Amino acid sequence: MARKAQAPRLYVLAGVNGAGKSSIGGAMIRASGADYFNPDEAAQKLIAADPGLDQVKANAAAWHEGRRLLERAIAERKDFAFETTLGGSTMPRLLTDAAAQGFEVHVWYVGLASPDLHIARVRNRVQAGGHDIPESSIRRRWRHSRLNLVQLLPHLTELRVYDNSADADPKAGHAPKPALVLHLDHGDIVGPPDLSSTPEWAKPIVAAALKLG
Repeated sequence: MARKAQAPRLYVLAGVNGAGKSSIGGAMIRASGADYFNPDEAAQKLIAADPGLDQVKANAAAWHEGRRLLERAIAERKDFAFETTLGGSTMPRLLTDAAAQGFEVHVWYVGLASPDLHIARVRNRVQAGGHDIPESSIRRRWRHSRLNLVQLLPHLTELRVYDNSADADPKAGHAPKPALVLHLDHGDIVGPPDLSSTPEWAKPIVAAALKLG
């Protein structure tokens, strides 16, 4: 009997700007020898190639490139890893469509206690030479990103949610210490063993996960 072909997989590093997606999930992916599409890095490469390009246009171009690569991976049924805020409607729709087509969808979602903390982290990044994100965009994404994640739950193969609110300074040798808030595997909650300490920002996600069982 022929072995069943393994389903293609999508690996998604999700969370609002400043959450620490790249520092946590991205670093783990690259440490394993793999790679992923990081729109922030793509935008910076565009600006480096064309210094006259402003940040807003570079961000938009990088987003469109990420969407194109995801659509191509789905069409060609290939594995793909990428980073997204999940703050809009396009990426959640594409992930839902991919799941319906037999893809495994694995999401690592990183969040912070409040939109103000996201804003502060982005400001710190800007002071260190990174790129800025408008405060209004961060506040909007903080609301919509979690709502979109809740809608995605029934379609996910696996979900890991991390709280990264604890202060960290990688340059000073203080690595991020994300706390696992929720581990969902094929609709079943498999961790952590105690959900009573779920941070406020993640409670709607955990509540939705509990309803899947």
